[in-house]
Amino acid sequence: MPGLDGTGRLYAPLVSALADVADVDVLAYDSEQFKDYPELAEALAPRLPSSGHVVLVAESFAGPLAVLLAHRHPACVRGLVLAASFVHGPLPASRMGAQLLERLPAIPLPLPILERWLAGGELPPALRVEFLTAMRTVRHDVLRRRALAALRVDVRGELAALQIPILHLQAGRDRLIGRHAGRQILRCARDARQATIDAPHFLFQMAPGAAAAGIRHFLDEIGQRTAG
Repeated sequence: MPGLDGTGRLYAPLVSALADVADVDVLAYDSEQFKDYPELAEALAPRLPSSGHVVLVAESFAGPLAVLLAHRHPACVRGLVLAASFVHGPLPASRMGAQLLERLPAIPLPLPILERWLAGGELPPALRVEFLTAMRTVRHDVLRRRALAALRVDVRGELAALQIPILHLQAGRDRLIGRHAGRQILRCARDARQATIDAPHFLFQMAPGAAAAGIRHFLDEIGQRTAG
């Protein structure tokens, strides 16, 4: 489940790294109109399997969305992977940040600055093309309203009610989501563990091998529980 852009264009390296252990489906969102978290959960629900089980893997913005889907559909969601993500207040002063964002002019950040902030430097050339395409595909007002929704979201109650295993992948060099967000996930969830990956916020893009290894281990644990 993709981050703020919602296009799903940035996951080829991770999908490739997981291709031999799981069927991977990237759940993209509508680029033309804004939907809040509950509306996105309702829109994506029909794409969950009617039979069988899934593990939802959610990056950044999508973390609260994955929690909502798991809470609403416990029969088919067997586990969650939340990568560089959050369930409430992604910034130390999220409420203030939302108020500030609402007052700022609706001007997009220069893409080179955004790329450095998210990826810690230059993305690999192929992914940089996808990143630039994604950011130009999604309307700026949609991105802005998604950012506001992320700053205001609170799914701690839904997370606490889940009875499935949860893995939080912490980006060790994340300039966007602070470590407090990961600690909050561990405090609220019944069955959660955390692994830190030496990567910027875009850990799936900049460290796909390490991320895939963590997900593989988590899938093995789920399989062992089911077999037991």
